Parts: sequence; C-alpha cells; structure tokens
Amino acid sequence: MILVHSFEQGKLYRRSDLHDQFGGNRQRGISPSAKEAVIFIFSGESGGQYGYSDGWNEDNTVFTFTGEGQVGDQTFTMGNKALRDHISSSKDVFLFRASSNGLCKFDDQLTLLGYELKPALDRNGDSRTVISFMFEPLSKVIQSANEIVEDVRDQSLEELKQLALDDTSSENTSVQERKVKVRRRSEAVKAYARKRADGICEACEQPEPFNAKSGSALDVHHLYRLSDGGPDHPEHVAAVCPNCHARIHRGSDGVEYNQALINKILNKEQL
Repeated sequence: MILVHSFEQGKLYRRSDLHDQFGGNRQRGISPSAKEAVIFIFSGESGGQYGYSDGWNEDNTVFTFTGEGQVGDQTFTMGNKALRDHISSSKDVFLFRASSNGLCKFDDQLTLLGYELKPALDRNGDSRTVISFMFEPLSKVIQSANEIVEDVRDQSLEELKQLALDDTSSENTSVQERKVKVRRRSEAVKAYARKRADGICEACEQPEPFNAKSGSALDVHHLYRLSDGGPDHPEHVAAVCPNCHARIHRGSDGVEYNQALINKILNKEQL
C-alpha cells in the first residue's frame, strides 16, 4: 500500500496502481481521489496539439498546468473546480509526469498560486479560452512562511482585516508579486482570527487550554469547506480550541456545531 505522503520524487509509479488504491478518473489529467483528500494531476506532452503546454519555469519555482477540457472554453467544473478550490477543501495536490508503459514519475506536491484565462485552440482548431493554473512546490511555501508570519503578527486587527481582504487575483502583477500577496493574505487571515478571538475559543467561549510557544493555542478553522467567495475571508474562519475543532470534524453533532459557529462569527463581524 502506498501512503500519499510517502511518494518519492523521481520515482516511477504505475498509474493503474494509484487508481486502484485511491480511486479517481483513470483518463483525465486531473484526478481527485475518491478515497483520500488528495488530487492527482498528470502532465504529459499531449497538450501541445491543443495549443498549450505544462511545465516549470526557468528556476523551477512555478509549475504551470492547463485545465481539462479539449473542446470549447474551459470552465470551473469537475477537475478544474477541484484544483481551484483545493486549499479551501483541504485537499493536497500531487504532480506526476507521464513516462511510458503506463508509468508516471512523481514530481512534487503543489500549492495553488492562482490562475489566468488564456486564448488557445481546441482539438478542432477553433479558438477558445483555457485555464492556466500556477502552482509552486509546497516546500517553497513552508520555507518562506515564517518570514510572513513575523511580518503580519504585529499588525492591528483592522490592518489584518485589510490584508485578509486583499485581492490576489489581478493579472497585472508578476508571479513573484502574486506569491507574496497570496501568502500574506493567508497568514493575515489566520492572525486576524486569533486576534479577534483574543485568547477565547470562538466556539465554546472558554479560554484557550494552554500557553502555546507560537503565542496561541487556538486552531484556525475554515467554516466552509468549499466557498466560491474564497476560503481566506474573515467571515469564513474561526479560532477554536483543539477540542472544539475535533468536535466539528469528528463529532456526531459536528454539522450543527459548525453552523452555530458560523452564526457566531457573522454576528461578531457585523458588530
């Protein structure tokens, strides 16, 4: 049995074995697992005949991946929607590059930076719009996270809210600028939720259970697993104690408890 987090970079895997274990569509380039919180993307050379190609940039820091759909404009449905929402749905993305004889080479685990809509030709030679996703290796995200945490930690509640609402989708910024904005926004949302809670669990309304080295023992919980408005929004997160976090995800009344928390946060945000 293959554990999803034990994939080895550069190692060949048989695609049929991956699907036997994890499920997912065996033909498409984007394959959300039916059994685990993961999405496999398979990149090869065939996209060239449809006017696009996937690949790393020159310094191997950004991987561009074109969405699925060979005829007509690509839309945010099925695999394309799963990729766009993978952070809010807490699904990990794993990149495999096609090899031969049904084998594929594991490349890296990726995190979405953003996407652009670009003109291209479909398989019939007709003009259409495709979705160009931009990812970076998860290791790069982790590497720079500490710097950004320090950058936002001392901001006021109002300053954090402004950062949390910052628009990161502009196509007029460079990839590097977008990377910084996405990370700052994500960390600002977490810092905002914890500062808004002020040491009190926003679910059970009890003091945080212990003094944490990081400064807060509260977990940041996404109230909506899939939010078309984007997961990183002050009204979509709550700072909760580990016990309440577990109750939401594993408790028999988790759905009801989460809905009550949604109402609490909406009331807080409207004050």
